[in-house]
Amino acid sequence: MAEIIYSFELTLAQISGAYLRYLPFSGEISEEKLSVLKKWIILWSFIDFGLNLFVFSYGVSYWTFKIAIFGLWLPYFIIATKIIGKIHQQIFAFGMEGLWAFMLHAFAGMGVALLYGQMSEEFLALQLGIYLLLFAVLLPVERKFFIGLLPTNKFFEDKTLKWAILILPLAIFIGTIIQITEVTFLQTWTERFQRLFFPVFFLMIYRLTRITAQKIEEKRHQEQKNQLLARQMNSLAENNALIEKNQREIAELRKNLFDNYIELEKLINAGKTSEAMEFISRQVKILNSTRIKQYSKLPLINAAISIYFRRAENFGIKTSSKVDLPEKLSTDESDLAVLISNLLENAIAASLKQKNPLQREISIILRNIGGQNVLEIENCYDLPIKLGENGLPYTTEIGHGLGMSSLEFFAKKYNAFVNFSQENGLVQINLYWNDNILEPEQSEIKKCWRGVKRLRLLFKK
Repeated sequence: MAEIIYSFELTLAQISGAYLRYLPFSGEISEEKLSVLKKWIILWSFIDFGLNLFVFSYGVSYWTFKIAIFGLWLPYFIIATKIIGKIHQQIFAFGMEGLWAFMLHAFAGMGVALLYGQMSEEFLALQLGIYLLLFAVLLPVERKFFIGLLPTNKFFEDKTLKWAILILPLAIFIGTIIQITEVTFLQTWTERFQRLFFPVFFLMIYRLTRITAQKIEEKRHQEQKNQLLARQMNSLAENNALIEKNQREIAELRKNLFDNYIELEKLINAGKTSEAMEFISRQVKILNSTRIKQYSKLPLINAAISIYFRRAENFGIKTSSKVDLPEKLSTDESDLAVLISNLLENAIAASLKQKNPLQREISIILRNIGGQNVLEIENCYDLPIKLGENGLPYTTEIGHGLGMSSLEFFAKKYNAFVNFSQENGLVQINLYWNDNILEPEQSEIKKCWRGVKRLRLLFKK
């Protein structure tokens, strides 16, 4: 009977640890993956229970207890890593969860010592019971702590910082465990508090550091918003200047219209038909030069494409577009316009780095088909690009990275499926999302994405 109780409590303890390690990823895991994760965790928990029974069949002792608790956590970790991914963040979360579990075990041991004046093998089941009770009582605190556990993804995208960040809690946890490997039970309160001090101190310091990092990140986001606002203001001023220039040219044409008619009449009366036709052609070219190309009936989208394509053409970059949008979208037009502006600015900056001017070209496809939106921006760029764990480019340069930040914001808000690729000197960013921000279904988007390659070929015809 004792073996069953020990095995049951240890299995619950392992499941509780797996749950805490899941929490940092709970906001980004899909329902489909969560369902698969639950099934595998439940399946392994039954196997874990059986293995615990086998271990304790050799007797309930301090060493069998350690073998069971330290030896059977690994499959839980492997299952989560395989399904959720993000191995580096998983290692970090494991180190932090290990420190938290160690702290709860230490408190549970103190509880037994308070009740019975000592801690020994006969009280191991009670210690585990107190541990599970503490876990349940502290669950609101644990949820808040572990949901916001991970530092910003920028740390994990930097190769130097990544290893330093993910190894730190794991190294402290392993160091703490090594110290008690040869120790059975602590007999004095001084020893018990010494064991508890370092994990508690580290968790408190990390929490304070995390809060500071969040404030720094919020400040960085605010700076990015200010830069985006300044960029939008510049684009607005540029658009207004273009409109005013065209209005002046049109006014000048109207002013000279009467003189042009007289000139044309003279040429026709003199029988100079070819000169008259040439004169008309010149006037048509002048008139066309005053026209702002209409890419879309949506004013903000049209302005964004017009401004950046005009800017690209001034740099000698070839441009092409296929835009087919309805007059109304449920997607916020300003969000989409900001995204297009930032991505096109990135494309222009990348194209200008191409040594061969003939390899400078930008294309955009923006279409709505049956309530599904497709955005594709493609440009030439043959230099290697650093990619983060989210599959998108990243940079550590100050003042850069606004395009990807706006892309991440847009994708999160509209549950868009994003794909980035670089092949044969061509960089391509694809977005696919439902034009319905109320109840977007990621699974439907993924199903539609399977046909994007074929749709792209159709668009380009």
